[in-house]
Amino acid sequence: MFGTSLPCLTVPNKAKASRLELRGRQAKDPGTERYQYAPLGEHQIRVLSISIEPGTGFVVCNFDHRNLESSLGAYRAISYCWGDPTPSYRVKCGNGQSLLVTKSAAEILTLVLSRNTTDVYWIDQLCINQEDIVEKSAQVLMMGQIYSSTKQVIAWLGRGNADSKTAIDFVEMLYKEIEDIKLKGLQPTLTPILSLPVTIRTIVSERRLSRKCYPLTDFLKNPWFERAWVMQEVIMACAKIDDSSRLEPPVVVAFEKCSIGFGALAEVLRILETDNLLLALSYDKPDSDGTGGLGTEPPGLTAIRLFSRLRNDVSRHFPIRLYTGLSRAWDFKAGNDRDKLYAVRGFCEQVDNAAFRLDYAATVEDVYKTWTTALFERRDWYPWQLHMAGIGLRRSYTSLPSWVPDYSSSSPWVQLRPETSAGREGDYYRASGAPRMPEIIIDRLADSIRLRAIHIDKIEVIFRQPSMQMGSGLRYQISNQLLLNPDRKTYEARLEWLQSILNFLRASAPASEDNDNQAVQDLWQTIISNYNASEASPDGVFWEAFESWYRVLEFLAGNLRSSLIATFAMSRAGDVYNRTIMFETLKMKSLGDRPVFGTCQKRLLGYGPKGMLAGDVLCIVQGICTPFLLREDTSNAGDCEGTDKRWRVVGACYVHRLMYGEGTVMGEMKFRSDLKTENDTASLPQL
Repeated sequence: MFGTSLPCLTVPNKAKASRLELRGRQAKDPGTERYQYAPLGEHQIRVLSISIEPGTGFVVCNFDHRNLESSLGAYRAISYCWGDPTPSYRVKCGNGQSLLVTKSAAEILTLVLSRNTTDVYWIDQLCINQEDIVEKSAQVLMMGQIYSSTKQVIAWLGRGNADSKTAIDFVEMLYKEIEDIKLKGLQPTLTPILSLPVTIRTIVSERRLSRKCYPLTDFLKNPWFERAWVMQEVIMACAKIDDSSRLEPPVVVAFEKCSIGFGALAEVLRILETDNLLLALSYDKPDSDGTGGLGTEPPGLTAIRLFSRLRNDVSRHFPIRLYTGLSRAWDFKAGNDRDKLYAVRGFCEQVDNAAFRLDYAATVEDVYKTWTTALFERRDWYPWQLHMAGIGLRRSYTSLPSWVPDYSSSSPWVQLRPETSAGREGDYYRASGAPRMPEIIIDRLADSIRLRAIHIDKIEVIFRQPSMQMGSGLRYQISNQLLLNPDRKTYEARLEWLQSILNFLRASAPASEDNDNQAVQDLWQTIISNYNASEASPDGVFWEAFESWYRVLEFLAGNLRSSLIATFAMSRAGDVYNRTIMFETLKMKSLGDRPVFGTCQKRLLGYGPKGMLAGDVLCIVQGICTPFLLREDTSNAGDCEGTDKRWRVVGACYVHRLMYGEGTVMGEMKFRSDLKTENDTASLPQL
């Protein structure tokens, strides 16, 4: 019989337990027949109401069909993590049948929904027939509208613990402080109550602040913040509801015993970032998968920053392009690899349903190829997806052509996307010269594309950063790992890495003081991608920051009795400390933990994906804002005699003195079989 081995879900007895526990027991009338979903009509959704069976305490689910357009603000939607998909409980339905639910859904039914049996709810696990692929695909297409039409989104982060309550109370206290300051007509700041003024902050004060923020850091590591579907569930929440009459927050982040409005949480984190206090929220994450390391930013911090910005765009009716959504979803997780694409449809501008269709019956590889090809064919969109492609990045689906991104593999350092690749004076990179849409010829049968390109040079040597470098999961703020790691070998290895790069640069020019200074300048400008935030930050500021950073490395790698003594000494040198942290922050925002390379003939310096190799070809691709690395496919050499070579796309790269059109005078844009891939291989003109 259906589900006879699983207990039937009941409401906990509050009088007998200080902490509610999920309970279930065998029912005399078990309702072991599987619930039969009635078909949904066009533009209809299925909503859920809860009742408690008298005498038994069994949770009973009752479903109703509603027209979405006429149900504006008539239900609450649930956002949560599925967790383990294995059914743990049976839940009775009003018609005597029953459904199997996961532990996460059981928690929501008993600890959230059963407390308010007068409301109706929408929760995907129960309100969508998960066994009907046609219905599932249709409902997924409507999910942006479902969440924008809801009365409120309840973000369920799980049962929580004592630290969860501490974190929520901490945020509420900070938010109250911010609101009080605003009422006085002053600029909000949290520095006075959390830390010392920036001018006298030291390692000691940073550590004290970190201890205050431990529970908040733990809260921001909740898996809910990493879920791909959460993007549209928060971004689109209540978008169609008039805020002027709202008495409750559109999104509430909830544990079992505490909750807080998403807006309050976002505002607190915004002020912390303005005050340069986010260092205190970083933590040390094992770098086993390449997404962690010392000073890793908790995923919730990145997610809330993104959600707030895109919610603002939606409220102002600014269209969010599909390629923007896909690039932002890169760092999120999904149980189904197709959902890394499907999850962004609900908050992006309308696209051709035929080209960007939802098809759970198709293979993951086919979905990725179909969507990428359709994006290339949009001549009015820049082909940003090429920056996420290449065998130099981590890839799970090896059968994908190298020009198709593997969206399932969260590659922490996405290669220089055009919308984030601002270089000197805030300008965007334009390696191929004046802005111009690339000419892309697609061969669907051969899984190939063709592009114009200029052969610049080949990689001669690669300088891989020492293994003790901070992990690549870092984003906008970092911890002061440079001054906290007591291992002298760390600093010795970093100095050796820097010195080897300088030796390469110096070897290409006669020995002189000018050439030596030029080599040093090329080095630090490459490390920070020639970054210049504004006219208020001239190159001299960055040079001083690099000099402090380099001297600190020398100091900590010296023959002191203990690096901890050096750490203490440096913590008392405020200017040096601040400049060092400034340069380290810029380094992690640009270079990250990617390797640096030098080329053979033109002695260019740059950095690229971890999977690059000596001999890879450096090219400028027509219409593409950054240079690219390609690798010749020698396995098909015999088949290509007298024809164009075959190549694999390795990935995008930064090359100093090649980011603003300098390479366009180094050769001719050839267009024969320019970027042709087949079985993960590509073809460029005979170079």
